[in-house]
Amino acid sequence: MNTNPATHQMVVFGLSDRGLQRENNEDHFMVADLTRKVIGVQDNQLRPELFHHDIGVHGTVLMVADGLGGHERGEIASQLAVDTMGQVLIDMAEQDLPVSEQFLRAVALAHEAICKYHGVPGRTRHMASTLTVVHVGHGVMTLAQVGDSRAYRFSAGKLTLLTEDQTIVHMMQTKGMLTPEEAQHHPQRNIILQALGQDQPVLPVLQTLPWQHNDCLLLCSDGLSSYVAHERIEAIMASGEDEHVRCRRLVEEANAAGGADNVTVVLARLIIADHACAEAPCKPPGYTTQQVERTPWRSWTIPLRLPWLTKDDKPPTASASEPAKLLQLRPLGAPR
Repeated sequence: MNTNPATHQMVVFGLSDRGLQRENNEDHFMVADLTRKVIGVQDNQLRPELFHHDIGVHGTVLMVADGLGGHERGEIASQLAVDTMGQVLIDMAEQDLPVSEQFLRAVALAHEAICKYHGVPGRTRHMASTLTVVHVGHGVMTLAQVGDSRAYRFSAGKLTLLTEDQTIVHMMQTKGMLTPEEAQHHPQRNIILQALGQDQPVLPVLQTLPWQHNDCLLLCSDGLSSYVAHERIEAIMASGEDEHVRCRRLVEEANAAGGADNVTVVLARLIIADHACAEAPCKPPGYTTQQVERTPWRSWTIPLRLPWLTKDDKPPTASASEPAKLLQLRPLGAPR
């Protein structure tokens, strides 16, 4: 009988691309090993030592952030989001706190960091960012989402969306006000309900899920999910190719669909070594080295200046005297 504890591992890769129509890239991603205290991404490039690594006692976090504001410096907001989250989670890793509590504190500090940045005279006050983050531990993962960047799980040949877009159009669709076809082409489909750096506090949607050997996690900005069909993403995930190859294929699909937005993907395959054959670390060419637990329901009142939270490259301006529009909604995934 084998009494050795299972070794939990991750094979991970990430890519971020400007697309074909944007002048700059406002997306950022992050991979951080909380046990070894390694922040593994610099200038949107993943460090080779994290391509294939053991998941330590404090876990590994994956993040994608999509900056809002176009010329209003959304790329700074998204970088502040992932950098702050990564450093705060590393600093808190050894504290005796549930991951969900660590997420709440880290999200609040990332939100504060962006607000402080655009609070300096002469800097824009309209920049903001989405954030989707997954903490992967030993057999369990915890997710937090603000905005509409997505997380998927690919398991046993099926791609499942784990998050729900925090957008006006998705809210209208869930209330039966729009069909899926109408939602896909709705003129307000880029308007999100909350973002880091907005004028009000944010409330991330949290959930905790188990994971099994050979599950794959896919995090992405809406530059992928808005332009590549679910079935096509699933087919690429099912190809069995190495993680870096599938990442590149997903980015290429988004650009082949017009490349209208920045596109960022992070793909992680989760391994329990007792159940896996010995395999060499997967490195890209050129390198040498269920039951869902969700946030308890509560009602949100979110002040929205719709032009401010649009994800268009050049958002229209709103009159300073125009009152903020109020929306009542429930956290995504709450009982209706």
